[in-house]
Amino acid sequence: CKMKTPEYPNGREVVLIANDVTVQSGSFGVEEDQFYFKASEYARKRGLPRLYIACNSGARIGLVEELKPKFKVAWNDDKDATKGFKYLYLAEDDYKALPEGTVQATKTTGPSGEVRYALDTIVGTSHGIGVENLRGSGLIAGETSRAYDETFTLSYVTGRSVGIGAYIVRLGQRIIQMVDGPMILTGYSALNKLLGKDVYTSQDQLGGPQVMYPNGVTHQVVGNDQEGVKAMLDWLSFVPETKFSVPPILPVSDPVEREIEFVPTKTPYDPRHMLAGYNKADGSWVSGFFDKDTFKEYLAGWGKSVVTGRARLGGIPMGVIAVETRL
Repeated sequence: CKMKTPEYPNGREVVLIANDVTVQSGSFGVEEDQFYFKASEYARKRGLPRLYIACNSGARIGLVEELKPKFKVAWNDDKDATKGFKYLYLAEDDYKALPEGTVQATKTTGPSGEVRYALDTIVGTSHGIGVENLRGSGLIAGETSRAYDETFTLSYVTGRSVGIGAYIVRLGQRIIQMVDGPMILTGYSALNKLLGKDVYTSQDQLGGPQVMYPNGVTHQVVGNDQEGVKAMLDWLSFVPETKFSVPPILPVSDPVEREIEFVPTKTPYDPRHMLAGYNKADGSWVSGFFDKDTFKEYLAGWGKSVVTGRARLGGIPMGVIAVETRL
């Protein structure tokens, strides 16, 4: 897509990839994997920024829906299901009504002599409901890893992202996460079953911002989608049009000849005041090193003895690293 921004008033191109959570919960099937791969490859080969808005349920593991109401269970004891079952089967009429190749089954007879077809394998007639989707997951994971090295990648987690959806977010360079957007490999209920007791009570305990922000996976946390989109645009403002071009330089909003009014104290002080300036108690402004209102801090939840971010100096984009002296 092409967008006009203050940095590029004539427009800049970016590649935007997003899940549609209204279609099969945003899951990744064969077609979605190929679409994602081609879009990412297009961005990577041209050096364009690649943005990903994530809200999904991971790789798609589908069902043969037409089979669900038809299969029956041959119980070991018809009166006590806890004793297990012998096999799943289809009645003869149901088996013959299915399209050829939907299932692989062995012909047998029931206790009353009726013909049954014991299910050996459920195949289905639609491509993209089984393990082929896991192959596609590997495809897009590999592509995202290549894009990490070859162009700018930024992900915004707007809702729950599961499995491969969480992997490809993590495999990107930068992550913005909404407070209600956990990144998880599997659900907390499944983990509780594996552990044999209720250890977790929500997905947020596994991959919410309270986990991902302090451990350095998430660079920035936002409260809603409007903040999320703004955060994406803020980050893009420091990113070159392509990897082959120089970063965008804006007209000087804060003269470089100005005085830097901030003066370090002998006692520990907030380094952000030195970087960005600050308002005194009486409302007067004390200028810092960088252009006014341009400093944006990232990774504030992780490695708190270091302050990192982006800012402008004379309109020129800069990376910022400072020491937090109060810790």
